[in-house]
Amino acid sequence: MSLNPTNTNRCKAIMPTSDRPINPQQSIIVNKINDESTSELEYITNNNENQIRLHIESDTVRDTASDSNNSIERRHLVESNKSNTKTDDINHHNDDQSQVEEIEDEHTISNMKAVIANGPKDYKLIYDKPMPKIQDGQVLVKVVASGICSSDLKMYEGNEFYWGVDGRARRGVIPGHEFVGSVVDIDPSIARDQSISVGDIVVAEQFIACRDQCWFCKNGMDHKCDKLIIYGQNVDGSMAEYMIYQKGSLVHKVPEDLSPTYAVLAEPVAFSVRAIDRAHLKTTNLIVISGCGTIGLGLVAAIETFYPDISMIVLDYFQFKLDLAKIISKKCTTFNLSDKTVSSIADIVRKMSGEQNGADVFFECAGTPESIKAGFEFLRKCGTFIHIGICKETYIDASWNVISAGKELTIIGCNLGRNAWPRAFEILKKCDLSSMITHRLPLEEYSNALGLISSGIKVVLDPTLSASKLLNESQSLLPIVNNNEKHLKIKDSVAFVTGSSRGIGRAIAIALAREGAKVIIHGTTHDSPSYLNEGTTMTTLAQHISTITNNTEITPVWDDLSTKEGVQSVLNHIKYPIDILICCAGGNIGSSGVNTASGGKPSHDTCLTISDSDTKSILNRNFWTTHLVCQSIVPQMIQNHRGHVIIIGSTSALLGREKGALYTVSKAAVHQYMRCLATQVQSSGIRVNCIAPGPTLTERYKRNIGTDQGVTGRPEHVANAVIQLLNMDFVHGQTIRVDGGEQTFTS
Repeated sequence: MSLNPTNTNRCKAIMPTSDRPINPQQSIIVNKINDESTSELEYITNNNENQIRLHIESDTVRDTASDSNNSIERRHLVESNKSNTKTDDINHHNDDQSQVEEIEDEHTISNMKAVIANGPKDYKLIYDKPMPKIQDGQVLVKVVASGICSSDLKMYEGNEFYWGVDGRARRGVIPGHEFVGSVVDIDPSIARDQSISVGDIVVAEQFIACRDQCWFCKNGMDHKCDKLIIYGQNVDGSMAEYMIYQKGSLVHKVPEDLSPTYAVLAEPVAFSVRAIDRAHLKTTNLIVISGCGTIGLGLVAAIETFYPDISMIVLDYFQFKLDLAKIISKKCTTFNLSDKTVSSIADIVRKMSGEQNGADVFFECAGTPESIKAGFEFLRKCGTFIHIGICKETYIDASWNVISAGKELTIIGCNLGRNAWPRAFEILKKCDLSSMITHRLPLEEYSNALGLISSGIKVVLDPTLSASKLLNESQSLLPIVNNNEKHLKIKDSVAFVTGSSRGIGRAIAIALAREGAKVIIHGTTHDSPSYLNEGTTMTTLAQHISTITNNTEITPVWDDLSTKEGVQSVLNHIKYPIDILICCAGGNIGSSGVNTASGGKPSHDTCLTISDSDTKSILNRNFWTTHLVCQSIVPQMIQNHRGHVIIIGSTSALLGREKGALYTVSKAAVHQYMRCLATQVQSSGIRVNCIAPGPTLTERYKRNIGTDQGVTGRPEHVANAVIQLLNMDFVHGQTIRVDGGEQTFTS
């Protein structure tokens, strides 16, 4: 399933537009129809005027009206604590229940929540900001997504570019320059000229120019207008419930097959497209990208889309960002600057480039002195340096002679995404960049969001989210984090590791115990550990783990998890709610099996509710245990808004005679089940991921099986990957492949 299109697991209000005013209290009744002959769900929406059929599929939304005299416009519900309006979720599991959803009229709202930038490190959330009203040439939107990037953090911290003499920022402004909004009100002339209607999902480019008054605008450089206005800097931006798209804004409709949250990436990706325009790339180029933020990863996607034959080298200090670059472009070469020096990587680049002895183009996206200096070292003579990042430092000590006498470099600056937005949407459709959105938080969490920039990639504020809990909305498979007090820490968490009597499961249990978790180890029988060490029982294994980790909170349980009775028997012996579930007892599916749990068709709604007979007819005994355990434990995690599930992928299939075919089938099945489960739980704050041990570890495991050294081969690498994954609070719906000591994210 592609993650970027609109996910329609939640049905929003659809209203007719007619000449008669709409009663805000008018109820719309929604009934579910489950057509078992197809993979889609259908909802029938009825009111006194129309009947609207919504075909809800995994990738698209199509709506048609039986009344041809009326047009249909998509309207978004508002959750508000300031009115008597109530919004009920549509129940996907009760065919007989109807839900009533009432509409709040935005025009009756007088005040709104907004973040105010009073100066460096002086931001404040207020609840009584007057609701903006449109004037000539303006559009009023309800903000559904506001992206935060490193420039927002630098503005908050007081960078001179924003707050110095002639700086861009204005005190008292609402920050936020990356945004997506739903049209609430619009100047009729704009609606007519740009074919925009109330309810449309739209973005506006982040700058406004005088267009034809200054020299720069007259000469096609409107992004450097003498009277330049930048949203979130010198005019109110998007860190608010509502905002105005000012007169002169370049407004774009979001394509219907992109979710609003995902579309917030259009601004940084447009910036990336502008950068490749400035570089005048050739298909034979060797290029280096320094920094894997949204613009750096957007560059990887842009080059993969428009210049697929170009050789790319990508640099960063965070491995998970480099892993995402590999997801976007499997052909790119990545280097972690924490592991290698700039000089050693530059030597590799020079060898890769052959006679030209260096890269053709260097894209500086990090905005640091070290990155700038590295660019001079990586480039060949007469190479091109594209500077994108905004540096904290005003002055940078560098060997500037290399630009002229040394290498005669071409230095090009790049700012904003002029003339690039349509291509940005094209990239968002062709490449799945949803993993770049690492956090999604309510507006009240703006200060935490700013602090997450360095550890995440794209942090999104969603003003429609409640501060007390995340709404149960499914838009796309996005990483969701709960409030800080519910952030999952390994220490003192309760971790249940199935199949932990030996091998990978045992290694994971030991690693968790060393981190201070309360670990529940599991075996099929009490003497399961004797398979490797004769005479060892689950009880003595628990004592052994307790001794070597100095952790007294080790609990042994045993029973057959391939039956519901066995699962319940195990759960009866567990005293505390489970925070961490590691499924090691089964991740294999027979080579003749089907890789889905819905008769050969992908299913994203039935992981926890599929019938026993349907699943057993498809999945063999090993994988069936994973399903039963998840079915029993994950609902409790959802109720507690806390938990992380990690499914360990294929193991025994690698040892088979047809290991290649068996591994491929098994990995696909486990990966799909993980994705299905991740989609179901995403808005509850639960995270679900999969770790797939790679085939290159097989021989090492076979040599060491049955010995203590086995724990230092494949099992230890997988255990280390589990610990790292648990400490990354923004990874959700991913498969991490572990080959030796390396970890790679796969989509």
